Amino acid sequence: MGVFSNGGAGIDLGSANVTISLENEGVVLREPSYVLCLRDDTDDILAVGRDARQMLGRTPEDVLLLSPVMDGAVGNIDMAAQLLRRLAEKALGKRRALEKNRLVVTMSQGCTRVERTALEEAVRATGARRAALVRSSVAAALGAGMPVEAPRGSLLVTIGGSTTEVTILSMNGVAAARSMRTGSLAMDEAIMRYIRREKGVIIGQRTAEDLKIDLGNAMDVPGLYRQTASLRGRDAASGKPTTTEITGADIHKAIQPTLETLVENIRDAFENIPAELAEDILPTGMVLSGGGAQLDGLSDRLSEMLKLNVTTSDAPEDDAALGACAVAADDKLAQRLEQSGCLIEL
Repeated sequence: MGVFSNGGAGIDLGSANVTISLENEGVVLREPSYVLCLRDDTDDILAVGRDARQMLGRTPEDVLLLSPVMDGAVGNIDMAAQLLRRLAEKALGKRRALEKNRLVVTMSQGCTRVERTALEEAVRATGARRAALVRSSVAAALGAGMPVEAPRGSLLVTIGGSTTEVTILSMNGVAAARSMRTGSLAMDEAIMRYIRREKGVIIGQRTAEDLKIDLGNAMDVPGLYRQTASLRGRDAASGKPTTTEITGADIHKAIQPTLETLVENIRDAFENIPAELAEDILPTGMVLSGGGAQLDGLSDRLSEMLKLNVTTSDAPEDDAALGACAVAADDKLAQRLEQSGCLIEL
């Protein structure tokens, strides 16, 4: 008998968001990976997810806003377990939601033994009846509809909040992989620094993310100067509230250093692919996944640089959660992934 036998839930535990997918329902919840707790007693959890993130930049002195997942790894086991448990209860609409569910949680391709142990402890602490970890790149490939079982190489680039993974999959396993500790959150930080330096205005991470989504583009396309937004923040010199105008060109300039590092790392990984696998990839191209794949113009920039066809799924930010759920729902698939070393039963 395999790891699972019927129904289940898949969770993509990311540095930026937690995404939950249920069998026969698809993605039912996506919320920020934040926990709000008391400074003197971090076991006293006040809020998680979206409710916690609303306090970003607004927390009083006796309250802390923390993310238990950083750089794709669990930094605080108890908080990560609370985050998973409470968001699962919200998604399923009942207390102790995971006690009767089979759960598959994504695990970063580049996580160390210590980081994996922390994740295992956090997942066990959720109280799930049965649980397993699956490589996030494999889960994303399944969610994106890639032929992971085929005896040929398929190239996937997953851009998350704090990590970027370049993976070649073949025969239900990982043939080659590279993980980098950079992602879409680094672009948010770059936007915050640029606006303070060039506009003299201090903004928060949430505002920077909104600007990236609304105005960000990886390509220097015509019309960037015509895309504008009115930005409210705090004057860096006086500390008073102020308003300034931001263009798409500003955001393009702000994210360029981070973006260049990201695409150069992807190119370097691509150029070091074994020759046999490269022959498989050239006709089919690359698939982009993860929340960072939604940046306008990124697929075009990578396609132009690598001379490859680059595609994304309809909802790349959901790929990993959907794939994890598919594993939880399919006993035979779980067995194959366990045999290839991509799935770990807890």
